[in-house]
Amino acid sequence: MPEILTQHDFQHMGEELSALLTLRYSPIAMKLIYDEDEIPADSMRPYRDKNGHLAMCQAFAMVRRERKSITMLKDDHWCVWPLVSYGMVELTDEDIEYMGKMLFFSEPEKGVEFLRSGYPRLKSGWQPLGFTLAPLEKTDFVPDVISVYCRPAQLRSILMAVRYETGEMLRLSLDSVDSCVHSTIPVLNGQDFNLTVPDAGEYERALTDEDELIFTLRGERLSAVVKNLKLLSQAGFGYRELAMGLQYDTPRPEFYNTMFRKWGLKTGSQWDK
Repeated sequence: MPEILTQHDFQHMGEELSALLTLRYSPIAMKLIYDEDEIPADSMRPYRDKNGHLAMCQAFAMVRRERKSITMLKDDHWCVWPLVSYGMVELTDEDIEYMGKMLFFSEPEKGVEFLRSGYPRLKSGWQPLGFTLAPLEKTDFVPDVISVYCRPAQLRSILMAVRYETGEMLRLSLDSVDSCVHSTIPVLNGQDFNLTVPDAGEYERALTDEDELIFTLRGERLSAVVKNLKLLSQAGFGYRELAMGLQYDTPRPEFYNTMFRKWGLKTGSQWDK
């Protein structure tokens, strides 16, 4: 029987995840919403509450950096791609021809075909009003998806925890743009885990650092990842336990030793008496 997790379980696991990986920023909890009654009472709506708009990556940045709770419906967005991917707008064939040719491809028709058949979209039939976001450690809902902005060394520990559970390596399709939808849509559509490179918009407008990657997982997979991160830590192989170390007389190419012997210097080799 699947484990039933409450929002309090996710809050606790959010605290544990941040501590195990020494995360700079909060993991992000995300949930699709289909009715305005599902919007948490303390969740900020950019257009309604601030008379302004945000790109999805900016909303993510405010959640993880400032620990704000944010809900994004159609009129809150300032970027076309989440509106397309989350099915909040209709695209005609004319729209696809026009927008596809704006994409960065060597031939315009390649962009049109990519937008027509390769671009990430929610499963057919899903029509959410939008989504709500919160820092994982203070979420007041059970998340569909969790996004962790992390450094490569922290990602190494996450991947070890995932492989320990699944027995498999992570299989990825990477892109350099539209990281907001590439990170979330595949997981919402059923993929357990995903890894995404923050795009130029995240860098320029959402203040994402150059050393950050986005690891995304389904909400129900979080407990196993946290459990396995604890096991790694107990074995002395977790993120906080691993430490770079310098040692004396490290191994070197043999010609180094040849020259050191010629110069009357010690080589540390069996011939240096």
